Amino acid sequence: MNSIKHIGWMLACIVSIVNIRAQTSQDSSFLEPEIRKFEIGGYIKDLQAIQFFNFNEQWNLDNLVHVRADARWYPAQNWTVHVGLRNRFLYGASVPFYRLDKSLLDDKNGYFDLSRTLADGESYLLHSTIDRASVDFTQGKWQFTLGRQRINWGLNLVWNPNDIFNAYSYFDFDYEERPGTDALKVQYYLNSTSSAELAIKTGKKSDDVIIAGLYRFTKGSYDFQTIAGLVRGDAMVGTGWSGVLGTAGFNGEISAFMPRKDFQHSRATVTGSIGLNYTFPNSLFLHGSYLLNSQGLVNFDSLSTSLLLENVTAKTLSPARHSVFAEIAYQLTPLIRADLAGMLNPSDGSYFVGPFFAFSLSDNLQLLAGGQLFFGKSNSLYGNYGKAVFFRLKWSF
Repeated sequence: MNSIKHIGWMLACIVSIVNIRAQTSQDSSFLEPEIRKFEIGGYIKDLQAIQFFNFNEQWNLDNLVHVRADARWYPAQNWTVHVGLRNRFLYGASVPFYRLDKSLLDDKNGYFDLSRTLADGESYLLHSTIDRASVDFTQGKWQFTLGRQRINWGLNLVWNPNDIFNAYSYFDFDYEERPGTDALKVQYYLNSTSSAELAIKTGKKSDDVIIAGLYRFTKGSYDFQTIAGLVRGDAMVGTGWSGVLGTAGFNGEISAFMPRKDFQHSRATVTGSIGLNYTFPNSLFLHGSYLLNSQGLVNFDSLSTSLLLENVTAKTLSPARHSVFAEIAYQLTPLIRADLAGMLNPSDGSYFVGPFFAFSLSDNLQLLAGGQLFFGKSNSLYGNYGKAVFFRLKWSF
């Protein structure tokens, strides 16, 4: 509660200052047009999940009603205030599991605790999170953003070793906005093709702090970036690129994490991803990607059994040393899109298959049907998760 009061007080002060600035600016010239503006958008989603290990055995049913609202206020020229609220009502077989460990629903990446379980019972749970709360100011070539925000430094379409502030799991398909982080970000645009960024994420412990800089530039048909900083308990350097190879999209990222404690006797962790994608004239989309984790495991009997629940970081995008991804998608009709994705752990032969169909029912109504199917031996990376089938209806406003 103190954290909520703290950040609420901070944002209230900033908004008050900006409001005074807006009024002063308006009073200074009666010819100045009205500059105040308020926008709100969001969606309501209902996700039905059916989980099982074997089709003919017990099915576990869950239903998730997800209501999201994003509000943006433009109190003065160059100023933007953004607040995003995420409310989830879950009922079904998984509720007892989440009640035992409610932190699984909380935001693990923020300094302030802006998540609350509003109500819960044996078979239901109502949870609310503020995952965006920021103030943005732009002046000339400078841009400053303070608060809970998404700092997106990733370039690869599946795994992002450069996304050191708020990495996400590919399997969390229902969270399109991706997690945010409590930070200060400063951007400077050198010219139309290059920019520099400095971002600082605070933490309650020294090992939670992230301070890093990024330099981005364009050369030929490629966008490049270099990164360096302190990431929790590590010193980190990285680079990434995105461009075209022939007529195909080509991107990649690589990051090296070196423990600051006992630096001379510690081994660096290197994570790297590389991806190719190509879209044919008839809309057929092909995509492949590879991930290396130098400290990843290769023995299938010792791989993580909680892959889908872990707090993913750029250093631990997968517990496996090697991961391979492939995807094919096609626009069947103007209103129906089919997507088939797969992920393989070469070390133990276990794999994941994700078929999905998206149906556009109207301009703001979409139906999604698909599944996340895991295969492998019981002690392999993907062998312990069974299968899940999903049906989701989404109305946007």
